[in-house]
Amino acid sequence: MLKDILPRLDKVKVVSGKTWACCPVHKDNNPSMTLTERDGKVLIHCFSCQASGLEVVNALGLSPSVLFEKQGERRAIPSSVIEKAKEDLYFISIYDMEKEKGGRITWNDQKRYKLALQRVKLLDQKDI
Repeated sequence: MLKDILPRLDKVKVVSGKTWACCPVHKDNNPSMTLTERDGKVLIHCFSCQASGLEVVNALGLSPSVLFEKQGERRAIPSSVIEKAKEDLYFISIYDMEKEKGGRITWNDQKRYKLALQRVKLLDQKDI
């Protein structure tokens, strides 16, 4: 992952939330390559020579496996996701109580309920 790649790169900097570095494929002098870690993958692109992640890790002498999360490795779940899950669970419980007592359920409530169920189910599948 990024922690294995960044120490081997030159002139690493973060600008507006994006990580930039010099590209090892074409012996860059100014950072022209972006690196992002998303959904268990490292995404790399050089805007100068158009190098991909595979070309970059090869130039660094690393295994392509550093571009992917290792099986069984857990990533920290952002606190914003946990807070949203709490809100979803709260909404689901209120919706269920309201429906049980015959309360008024709007179309928007039904849509939000289905979305909340999907998000909670997705987090449950991630085994958090």
